[in-house]
Amino acid sequence: MITILDGTDFRHRDFRELLRLAGDFDDDALDRVIATELPGMSVLGHRTDGTLTGAAAFEPDSGSLEYIAVASAAQGRGTGTALVRAVREQLPGRDVSARTDDDAVDFYRRLGFTVTAAPEDPRWPGRRRYHCVLPGTARL
Repeated sequence: MITILDGTDFRHRDFRELLRLAGDFDDDALDRVIATELPGMSVLGHRTDGTLTGAAAFEPDSGSLEYIAVASAAQGRGTGTALVRAVREQLPGRDVSARTDDDAVDFYRRLGFTVTAAPEDPRWPGRRRYHCVLPGTARL
């Protein structure tokens, strides 16, 4: 089940671990993202039997999917796809974009995103980066 998450959810251990997975953050960076970035984003969560198993944070104005993660126990079960679909529902007819690295680029390709090379991100030096776009007219 997909739900909208808020500041109360952001302090929960399960959410923090998902966000840590999404950005490979240390504790200080994690606290900074929660305090300064997430309040300006829309954040969705996926729950299985009451447990938060996935989360996605996106910029509603630009359609940029900034963070997405699925708990290791829930990977391969459609949780990530369900989250991207839910983001699409929040942005009807609009493109959804994301930036990623080698770890997740194939996930975006499988969902029909167009993938192109992107410049290096200073937050993750030395990692190859990709810009992924799912046109607003594409079907998932």
